[in-house]
Amino acid sequence: MLFRFGDMLSLLFNWSTVQSGMRVSDPDHLLFDYTRMMMAFRLFRPDPCRIEMIGFGGGSLAKACYRALPDCDISVVEIDPQVIALRERFRIPDDDHRFRVIHADGVEFVSKDPGRPDVLLVDGFDSRGLPKSLSTAQFYSACRARLSPDGLLVANLCNNFLSYSRLLRRIRAAFNGQALSVVAENGGNRIVFASADPTFPPTSSPFQSLPDRLLADRTIDYGAKQRRIGPALRRWHVKAGV
Repeated sequence: MLFRFGDMLSLLFNWSTVQSGMRVSDPDHLLFDYTRMMMAFRLFRPDPCRIEMIGFGGGSLAKACYRALPDCDISVVEIDPQVIALRERFRIPDDDHRFRVIHADGVEFVSKDPGRPDVLLVDGFDSRGLPKSLSTAQFYSACRARLSPDGLLVANLCNNFLSYSRLLRRIRAAFNGQALSVVAENGGNRIVFASADPTFPPTSSPFQSLPDRLLADRTIDYGAKQRRIGPALRRWHVKAGV
């Protein structure tokens, strides 16, 4: 359901759970901290040619990628047609030669359709949380198989210790242990970056230098994201003995 209060337009699962939100006066602003952390994939893959997303919501990530990456092909998969029907209310661009919203089941899409994206963002939740179908070992293995050889999975997980630990183990198993977990700023979510690329995660040394195009982006403080990811990188390499 939609709820408008002042400058805020929210998409709600129910009256106690927000699915997505938009500042009406600034529709491209990333309101939630976890979405800004998911966009930190650009620290690892600054200029992807092809992005796929599972989960649409209010389209915050879709708009951010469309704006920031004008040469990138973007496909967004959403299972609920009622959510897709709200795209105009959330100022989401029309489909064009490089952007499309697809009504489909994310699990079937990842498993069956031809792919090879450079980045695959998984942010599909319902009123009960992360659906079981988007959190199985089989699903994460299908994500790995779908990605390009150096492709990056970016998964949004709730920061619930029991379920998060189980899901992180599944992602690590699918990606040969090459998965990095970072707590979003407000602590309610954890973002996992995973890749089968043997050079992932990078060492902290080359990670220190930000490309000028990211420094010029005034909508996301990539320097702050770098400072949050850096300690996680160092812990990963110490644990791996690299």
